[in-house]
Amino acid sequence: MNWLRAILICDRDPLFREALRNFLLAAGYSQVEVAATIRVALTMLRRNVYGHILIGGSRTFVRERRLAAVARRRQPQARILFLASGDDRPAMKSDPFECVIKEQAFSILLALM
Repeated sequence: MNWLRAILICDRDPLFREALRNFLLAAGYSQVEVAATIRVALTMLRRNVYGHILIGGSRTFVRERRLAAVARRRQPQARILFLASGDDRPAMKSDPFECVIKEQAFSILLALM
């Protein structure tokens, strides 16, 4: 597996998660794995190395921030991006991680990666 092109998507929304996975596969990323829960994402982080980790969040982003911190410790080379809805963006202003608005993800994500 070429870890630079490997992507992990962790998001609870199955439609968004699978649409994003298919979008990235169509863009040429050959290894795009998905996790519906943080627990599954943590297991995947133990087994594989990723170049990008995309974390979808809830309003408070507490658990998602913990996942990002663990991912940063385990895989410091990975680029971590939060996926937040436009309404949740104010909660993300103080985060050290980059944030992509879900409603704009399909138009700007490839340029960021």
